[in-house]
Amino acid sequence: MKNIKYSLILALFLFSACDDEFLDKYPLDSVTHETYWETESQLRAALYPCYEGLDYELLIYPNVFGGDVVWGDLNSGLAKIPGGRHTALDGFPFTSFWSWLYAPIFTCNNFLDHYDKANVDQDTKDVYAAEVKVIRALQYFWLTSYWGDVPLVDKVINASEAYMPRTPREEVVQFIMDDLDWAASKLGEEIPSGDDVGRINRWGALAVKARVALQNEMWEVAANTAKEIMDNSPYALYSNYGDMYKLAGNAETNPANREAIIYSLFVEDLRTNNLSNYTCTPVDYIRLNASKRLVDAFLCTDGKPAKAGLEYYGQSIATSELYNYPEEHYADYFENRDPRLKMTVYSPGDEWPGGDDGDPDTDTANEIYQLPRFAVLQNNNRLGANGLTGFYLKKYNSIELAGLYNRDHNNINVIRYPEILLIYAEALFNIQGGTLTQAQIDMTVNQLRERVNMHPMNLDELNAWGLDLETELHRERRVEMSMDGMRYFDVLRWEEGEIHLGKAMVGPSLEVCMNDLGANPYPDNGTDEFGDIIYEKSVAEGGLDHFDPSKHYLWPVPYAERIKNPDLGQNPGWE
Repeated sequence: MKNIKYSLILALFLFSACDDEFLDKYPLDSVTHETYWETESQLRAALYPCYEGLDYELLIYPNVFGGDVVWGDLNSGLAKIPGGRHTALDGFPFTSFWSWLYAPIFTCNNFLDHYDKANVDQDTKDVYAAEVKVIRALQYFWLTSYWGDVPLVDKVINASEAYMPRTPREEVVQFIMDDLDWAASKLGEEIPSGDDVGRINRWGALAVKARVALQNEMWEVAANTAKEIMDNSPYALYSNYGDMYKLAGNAETNPANREAIIYSLFVEDLRTNNLSNYTCTPVDYIRLNASKRLVDAFLCTDGKPAKAGLEYYGQSIATSELYNYPEEHYADYFENRDPRLKMTVYSPGDEWPGGDDGDPDTDTANEIYQLPRFAVLQNNNRLGANGLTGFYLKKYNSIELAGLYNRDHNNINVIRYPEILLIYAEALFNIQGGTLTQAQIDMTVNQLRERVNMHPMNLDELNAWGLDLETELHRERRVEMSMDGMRYFDVLRWEEGEIHLGKAMVGPSLEVCMNDLGANPYPDNGTDEFGDIIYEKSVAEGGLDHFDPSKHYLWPVPYAERIKNPDLGQNPGWE
């Protein structure tokens, strides 16, 4: 299987590498197209660059925008979005994402414009085209989720055709839903293996359809599509939740993993990413920091919240007696919590890839993690994993690769089977007027909790504890799917930006810092209303971070694109 993966990715890179000029010169003249699109091997070679649309930056960076992951450089455009500090004139990430998304659409369109010329059985040709349409649909899902109305480009166009107005979001969504229906009718039902490992099948097309339908509040379509996957597909939960983000769980090397429906395929020395460095490196500042509020969101083992948090701010609810609140020591955050917390972030006692941690010495690497490392408390050196929030992501961190630049070959999940269960639950909740039966909860949420031996969700208990079913469904999705790239889009769909975005960026409580670290790393910024130390202030504390519901539910159309094409217009509030 390993050799198969190498050959598949090598073919991708051979095609891309030998055709750098080919990609730069699209559209090619008709003679070149007529001579190229002839055989199935040529179709296969042309297919692989389309899969580059599953780029790790497109998959990972949305976690930052949703606030559950904090980007390590607050001057970066990535960090400005959750803090509401971005402007319509900012280039990155708006211009970059616009280009990153339309480039794969261009590659997909080029394939779809020409694939039918091949002297290959029609059913075979259509399978290739179906995969490409699914990839293109994902690009439009991201585009419409960020910007709403966007130009709908369904073929390779010339320069004079490029200056078109934006197409209404509803029309773009209908276009990709039609594409996904067609793709699902052409693709096979088996999990791809052998030479086809990593390719998209019928269930992948339907999974994207369910995701798009949910995001656009097409509840019936979302529920029906998710249920079809649940009832008829070969996909199921994998026994080890943590391994779903590790090399050990990669689907092409571990046939027991029937959870990854679509994933972006990586391979050592051929197609790599830098996530192990971004999440926890022993020699630098962390780029992807787990947020304190993500940690707070995990329930206790008895099913009760550890604290009210932002979800129940100012409300009287039952909280767990198993949790020591207010926390006195760093280890308190991890005691008696949903087991997924320790599979998501590093906790005291874990094997540690981060060099020197936050213990009293400032230059001795630790094999076992105990305390977070803040640079200002460690002589501002780079001898350990310097973080901003005090919490480090374990997901997508390979201990053996941390500290090696761009050497990570761990696959990145695009859509996992748990998302299908949660789509079904949320869609039913909305169809049924804001309620679910216990049986419906058991077949969705409680499957996920049972997998990790977590206390089940029980309607009677929620009522007795003063907890809201919708809030707890949102919490379950947040916890289960952290680092799955959907948090930002979930917050937008639920219109919860005012609750979760534009808040102060915080770390452990002041009491924890003083007890365990001996100092507050950010003494000039004070604490928030929960007693947590502040790294970046919101408007509430006299800072800049905020969320404006009149404009921040959509991104501004990139300034550079509007200069080239004034017909694009601008989204409300960004004029």
